[in-house]
Amino acid sequence: MMISASLGAAKAYLDHRLHYELDTSIHKIADKVTIEYTDIYTSLLGSVIIDNLHLTTPNYPPIQVDMVTLYKAYQFYDVNRLPQFMQIALKGVQFQLSDTAAPVPILMSAFGYAPYYLTPRELRGLGYASLNADINLDIKSPGKNISLLGNINAYAWGELQLSVDLNNVPAPALFSKAKSQIQLTEFIVTYTNKGLVNQVFTWLAQRNKMAIGNFKQTLMAKLKKDVHQARLTLDTSVLSSIERFIKSPTQLTIHLQPSSPITINTLFQTSPSRLGLKLGG
Repeated sequence: MMISASLGAAKAYLDHRLHYELDTSIHKIADKVTIEYTDIYTSLLGSVIIDNLHLTTPNYPPIQVDMVTLYKAYQFYDVNRLPQFMQIALKGVQFQLSDTAAPVPILMSAFGYAPYYLTPRELRGLGYASLNADINLDIKSPGKNISLLGNINAYAWGELQLSVDLNNVPAPALFSKAKSQIQLTEFIVTYTNKGLVNQVFTWLAQRNKMAIGNFKQTLMAKLKKDVHQARLTLDTSVLSSIERFIKSPTQLTIHLQPSSPITINTLFQTSPSRLGLKLGG
């Protein structure tokens, strides 16, 4: 009885501290995002669980998460080293699409891609009024390297499988100062279509008063022409994989493996050939 009482008291104290620390952190960023939750507590196995997390930012629809679970959260107590293994699960992520018919972005119009733009209102009309997903992340960190495996099951929207390898990842206490040193060594993402792409292509073809086959041919011809005019050096797998996916949208894999690790903040200024971009399906 004494042991049970001691454990209960310790857990109650930890839960109280979690509430205090989370509320303090929320207060610090209250001007940028509104965060609300029903409860936060620990499990007997050392996990931290947050129930009914609600995030609201200016000019964006709110995000609701039924449950956030951070496994083996005690590893985060030492801010001077990275946890050796992290596992995070987000259950019941919900994001409502805005019922707006936003104008075509300027860049899409400028480059001739207005016929392929879909507004949030049109997506809602196709039955995609909200995005619902479950997210699971497994992160291993031997030394200053991190390997991340992720799964995002967005149900009707499709499913994403992620694999990311990073170098020079700083400890939490040094992250703000040293984050620019983080390097990407490999990135793989696989998207599995569960009907969304088919419906989008059919809708766009109808909107442009084209047969679906002609619409896909026109889109592929446009992509090939733009790649040629931009004089991009691409692996032969890139256009062939895109063409296969457009013809039969099932699965598409994007693979980046730079010839040498590259810092994250220079990623978007680097050529596809330097990034080792390949696609598969």
